[in-house]
Formats: sequence, structure tokens, C-alpha cells
Amino acid sequence: MLRESLPVGALFTDPWPVYLLKLGSVVLLVLSGAVFAGLTLGLMGLDLTHLQVIKESGTLNERRNATKVLRLLGRGGKHWVLVTLLLSNVVVNATLPIVLDSVIGGGWQAILISTALIVVFGEIIPQAICVRYGLAIGAKCSTWVLMLMYLTSPVGYPISLLLDYFLGKHQGTIYKKAGLKTLVSLHQSGDATTDDLLTEDEVLIIGSVLDLRGKPVSKVMTPIQDVFTLSMDSVLDKETVTKILSQGYSRIPVCAADDPMNFVNMLLVKQLIAYDSDTSLPVKCFDLTPLPTTGNDGARPDTSCLDILNFFQEGKSHLALISNSQGGALGVITLEDVIEELIGEEIIDETDIYVDVHKKVKAIRKQPKVWISNIHALLRRVRSTNDIQAEQQNKCVVLPETSVGSAGYGALVSNSPKMIHSQPNATMYHKLSSTPTHSIA
Repeated sequence: MLRESLPVGALFTDPWPVYLLKLGSVVLLVLSGAVFAGLTLGLMGLDLTHLQVIKESGTLNERRNATKVLRLLGRGGKHWVLVTLLLSNVVVNATLPIVLDSVIGGGWQAILISTALIVVFGEIIPQAICVRYGLAIGAKCSTWVLMLMYLTSPVGYPISLLLDYFLGKHQGTIYKKAGLKTLVSLHQSGDATTDDLLTEDEVLIIGSVLDLRGKPVSKVMTPIQDVFTLSMDSVLDKETVTKILSQGYSRIPVCAADDPMNFVNMLLVKQLIAYDSDTSLPVKCFDLTPLPTTGNDGARPDTSCLDILNFFQEGKSHLALISNSQGGALGVITLEDVIEELIGEEIIDETDIYVDVHKKVKAIRKQPKVWISNIHALLRRVRSTNDIQAEQQNKCVVLPETSVGSAGYGALVSNSPKMIHSQPNATMYHKLSSTPTHSIA
């Protein structure tokens, strides 16, 4: 009576074993469609560059999973994996309504139920899960996906080759400098105690390093009119040495006597440590160092800061002359200038007068109570002390050597000579050499 009241293909028309087999097939198809849909989004959403980063710097599990996924994507590229997963998902989704029709009967019921199962359990839920855990799930299913790729290769592989030909092989995301700076800034954290995120100073330094090659030295150099210079005929008297010490520079460009714009040498200020300003020698009497150049006539204004940094690393000097195409001096650049651009901040040492030479921003600091005029007296005292010590090492005085013998409560002192270092003195030498033998009670 039940079979007569139900339409053809309705529920319970098949024996129970057959019915349970069809019902299990529906569940298997839904789960297979869920896996295919999730893997499609999860694997295709993984960037090859990001996978390389995880492989090198991730945790142990992340590195293991990234290695498996990269091996899978490296077999035939992303297009072959994509075609395999989509082809399998289409086959499953097309088969599900047919099987479901034999379970619940034909009509709109089978279409409605199959659509609901595919959307909810075959698309939404698996894709939501694989978006978060795509790497782990993709690594677990990598072997199974690879077998499926070979199984569907007669259809999937030719299609993937066509996609590679027309669209090109999929490469990892390569950021330009502007995009890389933005990416770095997104990882900035205001909490300085967080080691995994970047601080504001780290973001600034990384951004400055990325801009270093595109920044010309003309924007960093000190203009020649603001450079403290000397000529070959300049006399280094007390006033000039005092002025040099007050400037605080370690290297001073030296120009020709007849051409103030022809800089050929530089003076190392450390040579003045042992120099007596009372002698008033001209600059040309010193051992001058040639001004380093990166070309025949100096560094060009459009030379990048990165190139000039590489030049400084050669060890020739920490100062270079910047000149135009005609050979005219435009300014100088130092290693400190490049380092300031490298870290994105100004470096202020003990002798800097300006924080920014171009903008004439003076450095504000509490001045210690030390007078530069006292430096000369201190240097002369150091030099005179060194001279005395040198004379003491080269000269000696003869003193009587004491030999102690037992004589009651005293000791006998003889006139055997002994050499000791001291300042020579004729009177002292006469007195010591004529000392008679005596006893000490």
C-alpha cells in the first residue's frame, strides 16, 4: 500500500542496504566537495614568497608544512593544482543531485537539498576553515592532492599548460620599495617590549635604508661655502689652531694657494696633537692626505648615497669631494652624513655646532666650563713631560751601591757604584761619588 501511494523514485523504494549505500554516497560526496573547495581556496591563497619566508623563519611545524606545500606546488605549478581541484569539485557537485534524486525522489526537493548541502557544507564552512588553517590542511592533504593530480592529468595537465602559456607561471609576490616600506610600517608596534614586532626606530631605519640608493649625495653633502677650509699657505699659529679645535672637525680640506676652489689635499687634525703652535708652520709643511675621489675629478652630485658608502668602505677616507662636470667643488660629504641618512636621524657629537648645516639649526647643549685657551698649556705640559721622561730613560747617574754586613747593631756601607735612572745633576754627582765609607748604628 505504501509503494502505491508514493510516486516513482520516492523514499524507501529501494532495499535498505541499497538505500544506506546511496545515503553514504551522498555524505561522501558532500565531504569530498568540502575538501576540494577548501583546498582550492587554502592552497591558492598561499603566496610563494610568504611560503619561502615561513620555510626559513617559521616554527618547526610551520617550516615542515611550508616545505610540503612548496613541494606540491613545485611539481606542476599552481595552475595544475587549481585545475585538478576545480575539476574534482565540479564532478562531485554534478554527481550529488543525481545520487540524491534516487534517495529522496526527483523534483524540486532534490535540487533544494543538494543546493543547501553544497553551499553550507561544501563551500561556506570548509572555505572559512581553510582560510585560517590553509597551510596546515594543505600540508596534510598534499600527498592525496598529488595522487589526484596524476589521476586527472590527462585532462588537467594540458589545461594547466595552456594557462601557463597565456597567463604565465605564477610567481611569488615581489614588493617594490614603496610597497615594502608600507609592509614594514604595518608591522610597527607601540609596545617596545614586544620583540616580534618592529619599533618606530626600526621602521624608520629600514625605510631609510630602502631609500639610500635613490638619494643623491647632493641632498646630503655640506655646501662648499659652509665648509671650514685652509689653503696651502695658511699659517698654523696659536689663533688658527684654536679655531680648528673649536670647529671640532677631524679632517679639513686644503685648497691651492692661488685657487680657493681647487681642493687637492686635506689635513688630518690629529697631526696637531704633537704640534707646537708657537712654531707657526704653514699647512704645506705638514704631511697632507690627498682628497679622495670616486672618479677622475670627484664624486658627481647625482652619485647615490649607497655608492658613496661603498666607496667609504674601501678604507681610503671618510671624506669625499663633490664636484660638478666642470670639476668645480660643490661640497663635501662624510661618512657621518651617510650614516645619518642610513638611520634616518641626525648624529650630534660633542663638538657639533649645528644639528642641520643646511637649515642652520644649532645644537643646544649645556656647555662645560672648559676653556680652549687652556688646551695649549696642557699640550705643552704633556710634551715637556714626555721630553723629560725620554731624557731620564737615556741618561743615568752613578750612585754608591750599599752592601750590608753584620757589625754589631749596624751595617757597613761600601762605595761600589750602582746605576739608577734620574735627572742628571753635576753637584749631585760630585756629592754621591765622594761619599765616604761609614757605618749605620
